[in-house]
Amino acid sequence: MNANFDLLVSGCNTRCAHCYVNGGPGGLMRTEDALFCIDWLDELASLLPFEASFTLDNEPMNHPDIALIVKKAASVGHIEYFHHGMTSGIALMRRPDREEVLRTYLECGFREFGITVHGNAAHHDGIVRREGAYRLACEAAALAKNVGAEVSVSLMFNRFFAEDADDIDGLTERLAPSYVWFAIPNYTPHVNMPGYEGYRGTEADLEALSPMLEKWGVNAEALLKEARTVARLREELIAVLDPAELFARPQEELYLSIRQNGDLYVGNTGAETELLGNIRALDPAAAAGRIARLPGNRDFGAFYEADRIPGRETLVSAAERLPGELLYSDLPSALYRVLAELGIPTRIIKP
Repeated sequence: MNANFDLLVSGCNTRCAHCYVNGGPGGLMRTEDALFCIDWLDELASLLPFEASFTLDNEPMNHPDIALIVKKAASVGHIEYFHHGMTSGIALMRRPDREEVLRTYLECGFREFGITVHGNAAHHDGIVRREGAYRLACEAAALAKNVGAEVSVSLMFNRFFAEDADDIDGLTERLAPSYVWFAIPNYTPHVNMPGYEGYRGTEADLEALSPMLEKWGVNAEALLKEARTVARLREELIAVLDPAELFARPQEELYLSIRQNGDLYVGNTGAETELLGNIRALDPAAAAGRIARLPGNRDFGAFYEADRIPGRETLVSAAERLPGELLYSDLPSALYRVLAELGIPTRIIKP
């Protein structure tokens, strides 16, 4: 088991249609609270029986004191600061101290930054629901590279990718990133997920990209082995897949989140299942004991109570009502889409 704490120091600048952590504009965590959180988490981690890490989210660059917070994150001794480095670019590019902030990250040993691309400028801006987002993301990537950072590009596959392939390829050639990631958006029981389905790509869309995928370093065969269409899920349900076994399967990752006001929840932001309290009032030793007893919650058990999951026949019937060709990131993602069709209630936060 390992645990990750999502420390929400600020909101995001976009409202990505597929966002599985319910990102979007939000308040700032007070600087003194952010510094206290990091110290508190470090003490907590020293008391846990498994490894722990924390991440600064949603868009850390929105915080006016992010350089100070990053320096604090680099100073911890018991908990790892997991720097994922992905940014919308918008917050960074509107900062007058943007180069200084980037250099602070580099001096602290955090050298990787990345942007996510959803196609050409028009399609990207539409999906993230922020005009000018594509331009600012590209400018941020170029700036990060100019100050010595390693830059990656994450390609978020959708139905526009085949027609936008030349534009995407031109961007990767201009930026010459250290790495190109390729992602098929998942589906989780969040309120914004149904709105993304009109953008979702298919296996045929992916196959049309074959010449470019190799150039971008993407193993399409491996990708399709992991991904699921609803039609493929339906076949697996009919053949061998046991939903009850899936939801009883233990998970080795535990996600927790700390909101801007210091409230500590079990679950990723947007998928919280229990409020443990506010860290200003929580004793680290008592909190560590409670967290050590929690089950992992990466996949199935994070969103649903196992005893509410219907049987195979009901799931197959629901799958038949959905477009079979739409492509999901993995097995849980496709199954969650079927459960959404059935209206199965998700877990409710326990006060």
